[in-house]
Amino acid sequence: MPQLEPKQAASIIEKWIAFYDMDNAKAWDKDDYPFIQSSCKVMRSAIQALRGKAPAPNERRKIVAGLEDWLDDSFMDDPNEWEKENKAFVQEALEAIQFTIQFLQK
Repeated sequence: MPQLEPKQAASIIEKWIAFYDMDNAKAWDKDDYPFIQSSCKVMRSAIQALRGKAPAPNERRKIVAGLEDWLDDSFMDDPNEWEKENKAFVQEALEAIQFTIQFLQK
């Protein structure tokens, strides 16, 4: 995949949120949804940052930590966990989140 641009990464993360219905508590197990909801909030903050609304340095660190937690806890960074039919999309979203982490650490 060619080098991402911030707005491209934002768009991919938005598609991820929509595809997995992360805004819908009814789509998730009751015990899992608090993590999904907080991860979605972090992703939305990251999207704003990618689109030019620069967060405060402390907020940047929180967003980065939240995105890293998502990667660790969701197994998104483990290709063995990906559904075969969604592999290309998960790879694209993973790259967008990794790009976002690097972008926010600058």
